Amino acid sequence: MNAIKIDVVNQKVSQVSISDELDDIYAQISNGCTTFTCVYGLDTADVIYADDEAMLKEIQGGFMLRSMKYPIVGNALILGTNLEGESVSPEVSVEFIENNMIWLDRSTAEDWASEVLSNPIQIIELNDLRL
Repeated sequence: MNAIKIDVVNQKVSQVSISDELDDIYAQISNGCTTFTCVYGLDTADVIYADDEAMLKEIQGGFMLRSMKYPIVGNALILGTNLEGESVSPEVSVEFIENNMIWLDRSTAEDWASEVLSNPIQIIELNDLRL
């Protein structure tokens, strides 16, 4: 199947061919990726796969799409999803991603990661809320 690779080092978006194996996803994300998170930032069934631990590694850059509220640190891969939840080739095109891309250089991505890591997410349990 086809996928769209977002390469933050070279600030390049390209189409790549991969299998449906996890190791292929890890290899395309690169930078020692062994676990990923899925980000839904597109108006399609396409999903952005990003290294879940990218902020804990050497940061090489980042990106965000104009439709996203927060940037992603590190490389990513875009795959589609069918009705059975399986990965398929994405609906969006390389050109669409290129036209909606905002690149973060290494310094900006490092600043973003530092801010996020110094202000961890607070989990609020339902019992803590006054309803």
